[in-house]
Amino acid sequence: MRITFLLAMVFAAASFALQGDFDWQSLGGQPGEECSVNLVESDASHVIVEITVPGFWLGKTVAGGTAWDSINLPGVYSQTEIGLPEVPNVGQMFAIPFGTSAVVTIENVEYTTFSGINLVPVQTPEIDMPHNPFAFRQNDVAYGTNSFLPASWAEAVSPGTWGGISTDKLLANPFRFNPATGELMVARTLRVRIDFSGSVDAIAYSSTETVRNSAERMLINYNMVDAAASSPTDAAAAEYVFVTVDANLTAIMPLVEFYQGIGYEVAVESFASSASTGAIKAAIADHYDTSMTRFAMIAGDYNALPSYSDGGIIGDFWYACLVGTDLTPEVAVGRLTGNSAQITTQVNKIIDGYYRYSFDDSNTTGIIPSTTVLAAHQEQYPGKYTQCCNEIAAASYATNMNFWKIYPPEGGTNAMVESWFNSGVGSVGYRGHGDDAIWAWSAPGTWSKTNIQSLTNTFLPPVWGIACNCGKYQNSSECLAESYAWDNNGASGNLAATQPSYTIPNHDYMKQIYLGLYDSGNYNVGETLNDAAVWIIANHGSIGISNAKMYIWFGDPAMEIFTNDTANPTNLDIACNPGMVNPGSQTITMTVTSGGSPISGATVALSDGIDGESTITFFETATTNGSGQASFSVNVPASSTHLYTGARLHNYGPVAAQIDVYPTATDNSSEGIETFTLGVAISSNPIHGTAALNFSTPAAGHATVQVFDLSGRTVDTLVNEEVAAGNHSVSWTPENISSGVYFVRLTTAAGTVSTQAMVLR
Repeated sequence: MRITFLLAMVFAAASFALQGDFDWQSLGGQPGEECSVNLVESDASHVIVEITVPGFWLGKTVAGGTAWDSINLPGVYSQTEIGLPEVPNVGQMFAIPFGTSAVVTIENVEYTTFSGINLVPVQTPEIDMPHNPFAFRQNDVAYGTNSFLPASWAEAVSPGTWGGISTDKLLANPFRFNPATGELMVARTLRVRIDFSGSVDAIAYSSTETVRNSAERMLINYNMVDAAASSPTDAAAAEYVFVTVDANLTAIMPLVEFYQGIGYEVAVESFASSASTGAIKAAIADHYDTSMTRFAMIAGDYNALPSYSDGGIIGDFWYACLVGTDLTPEVAVGRLTGNSAQITTQVNKIIDGYYRYSFDDSNTTGIIPSTTVLAAHQEQYPGKYTQCCNEIAAASYATNMNFWKIYPPEGGTNAMVESWFNSGVGSVGYRGHGDDAIWAWSAPGTWSKTNIQSLTNTFLPPVWGIACNCGKYQNSSECLAESYAWDNNGASGNLAATQPSYTIPNHDYMKQIYLGLYDSGNYNVGETLNDAAVWIIANHGSIGISNAKMYIWFGDPAMEIFTNDTANPTNLDIACNPGMVNPGSQTITMTVTSGGSPISGATVALSDGIDGESTITFFETATTNGSGQASFSVNVPASSTHLYTGARLHNYGPVAAQIDVYPTATDNSSEGIETFTLGVAISSNPIHGTAALNFSTPAAGHATVQVFDLSGRTVDTLVNEEVAAGNHSVSWTPENISSGVYFVRLTTAAGTVSTQAMVLR
């Protein structure tokens, strides 16, 4: 190891010329410039990184009735134990081959020594709840020791597994303080070598696209594992696991079928009435595959399907961490809570109030999804919560964002929040104090269930509530997260904490959510929340871990956020050719359009069942070509009654549909007669424009095909004539009828059958 001593700078603590409370100590950089962590070398045997500190703020703070020196390194936080000298620690995650461990050595350090320093000890972190002052904390043994703390310049501290990637965290300590002598060593540059010791089992294993995308941002040497993590797999595992109880199964099935249709292969695990936390995690793990499984939905209240108490912190994050004992989440977890009726409401809000919303609705004309409300508690205005929101609004995004700020000291009110909800804003973010049933965002005003119930919005945005206690659904009384979930208006999903949460990690958690959704291209809510959790754990240590554990996403973890920045999303439509499907080997072509125009690049799915609910023999996905078509060569079993299909493409409303399967026409060789089964089906359902209506009759004769509304009134007659035995098709363009559910009835001498049609105008 080579140690380079720079010119020592000796100052008495009282001699600094302070700018306010702090003065910039330049090590070659400009005031406020952040430190950097750069990759120098990387291969399958080692990695070398270099940390550069351009300078830091040094000033005074008062704690325990004493004036102390305090360090602020922009963008870096202390991960040191309470009571020890507070120094910033640089956390950097890295990939490491399976079967090896990290051995850290210091290749070079160039440091400056400051003297006459008396660093403040780490105090109990601030929480987003009003409280009495925390007691002053100081580790007297450490402060009486004649040695530098931390003991080393760097160490590897957190081995774990992230999907199919083995990881660890380098904790670099560019500041080291000797309490007995008052010396502070500050590394201007710190070069660290990490050797991978041991026998390599694998560089990495196949991982989901989202884990790879997240790991690429978080792991400094991701390139080492990219090829192995991206390797193709023939895994036949579920991409989305639903865990529920029998009483809620009917309520959750529309969402199950929706996701199966749009191309996320689904599995359902239903318990009779309740399950332990261990059984819930096992149900998810039974379907987990590193390269396939991305989402898990828990549909049930706390009594039936409880969250896990991890170190006394209630939350669902434990269910996301499936491999090993580390806290790197493999799947994204969401929750729909309440009884079956309340879960039905939430399912409808996700599908109809967000995914399939008609953006030409008069309430939202001209509103684009990349608009967001930022509401902040007034405490320490314009600092703290307001500053957090302003920094979010000032950040650079790939999406052209529009932020609307609502701050009480600037005249912000509940009425303004309500107005933006009702205008169709794309998302709502709140940063500040909260409690079980309120955002306590201004004095004396609060935002509560009463405000939610007064909303009239029909487009239902996601809500990011970064505050304490609002997600305490484990209590018998209704919490704010449940109010958002159960009311017909309000939100399609909301994020809330089950306990008091730490202030500084909360700031960064909210920032990472916005950066994830609107800058990194990670559009699925649950996976973005996982990304943000990994970031605060890596950068805030134990208090980041606590916050990550206690936040619950009360909504659909696979929900894909629209990021349209110039126009409203339009909905996809899907049609099947042929319109009537028979059992047997065949090619089925699906055509995807939007507003009558073909859509290329959409993911289309076709399957004949759902794991855990019905027999499934095939699940296929394909991408539409320039004509908006995707074809599937499948063998439809004779036992099939319908197929699941649908399409999705970012910034379009996805569409899910079912294709009825009718027995194949057969040739009676002894009689020389073809026989047909009575049936009626719609090739494109929901119907936005013109749909093909297909019907089959076993005998020639008079046939009628009529459309009825829910009251039984005839709204259209499509066929009223003599027809031959066999398969027939007729076009239907719903006109002069409103959006809703209708019934299409075929009547012949052989009998009557009907099917349901959904019309969306």
